[in-house]
Amino acid sequence: MFDLGFDGNMRIIYTDSIIITFMRSVIINSVNEADWNLMRKTLPLLLITALLITSCGKELEYNTVPNQGSLAVGTLAGSGLQGSANGTGTAASFYEPTGIATDASGNIYVADYGNNLIRKISAAGVVTTLAGSGTPGAANGTGTAASFNQPTGIATDASGDIYVADNGNHLIREISPAGAVTTLAGSGIAGSADGTGAAASFNFPQGIAIDASGNIYVADNSNNMIRKVSPVGVVTTLAGGGAQGSANGTGAAALFYEPTGVAVDGAGNVYVTDYGNNLVRKVSSAGVVTTLAGSGAQGAANGTGTAASFNGASGLAVDASSNVYVADYGNNQVRMINPAGVVTTLGSGAGNSAGGTLFIGPYGVAVDAAGNIYVTDYNNSTIQKISK
Repeated sequence: MFDLGFDGNMRIIYTDSIIITFMRSVIINSVNEADWNLMRKTLPLLLITALLITSCGKELEYNTVPNQGSLAVGTLAGSGLQGSANGTGTAASFYEPTGIATDASGNIYVADYGNNLIRKISAAGVVTTLAGSGTPGAANGTGTAASFNQPTGIATDASGDIYVADNGNHLIREISPAGAVTTLAGSGIAGSADGTGAAASFNFPQGIAIDASGNIYVADNSNNMIRKVSPVGVVTTLAGGGAQGSANGTGAAALFYEPTGVAVDGAGNVYVTDYGNNLVRKVSSAGVVTTLAGSGAQGAANGTGTAASFNGASGLAVDASSNVYVADYGNNQVRMINPAGVVTTLGSGAGNSAGGTLFIGPYGVAVDAAGNIYVTDYNNSTIQKISK
């Protein structure tokens, strides 16, 4: 089919997931507006030509989605319109969803950033509001009696408790399975103090993850730090000196630039999307920081280690085999990094993902025990599922 995307790019999408994208952002420097409009009018001819090439068995390699076997992509929930309606599948609506997490029962939890809500999606795709009044605030309470201010990151533990990086409040919140919200750590005032509970402070925390022992890791975005919160709310700084930079090293000797997402593997290694540096970093349990992948320059190249590139990588998740999945926000892609640091693309093309499903600003990513991947599509206000 033919598609003129929200980003102004023209695409031809085939049933076998081949996508050709005529990127306005690339060619606009070489053609004027009149020529661009002419190209749009001649798209039917381009479509016929492309179909003839395909029928002749010639392979199109420009913006071709990688063959992922039985990979399938579809909208799990969200109408695509901004809103806060509960319901099943596309009858529900979100407003700029960011963080996403799964639990052992197959439920999915979403930080609904624009609505100041925490949403729950059952395994059957039924969307409900777990907590939040919808009005910005920092009140503790149960269900709609509680309030958040631009919740961004979300994680779950083995007991079914949910943890939220409450970005605008500079707090780390905890939600019981019944929807009772309490504050685990943070004073509510921007800062970088270590300490217990309200004696500690954060500065626009974004990503959040939890290990098997119940320790919580926070991408403290504006502090350029990775913080660790014990199960009883003791906050320490695992890595990051506070200044912007990309230096590897141990503890405060390492530097980050607006870290956004965090994930932790079974061995206690923490993975970080270093948004401002266009890097994916790895932090050992001892606080030793290395660069797993990325050249540091904006780009969308696949490759190993520093031969690969990202563009504003935001959320990430890690599976049981230590494969890391990255929401590459600026590239409108979902990327995968294997344990050897080899980066590949699961969803490819400007504004496209596998199967022709549009990503416009994928922000958060989660993976379940079966290997299914869930993506918060921020600018589409939908939740996408990549099934294997």
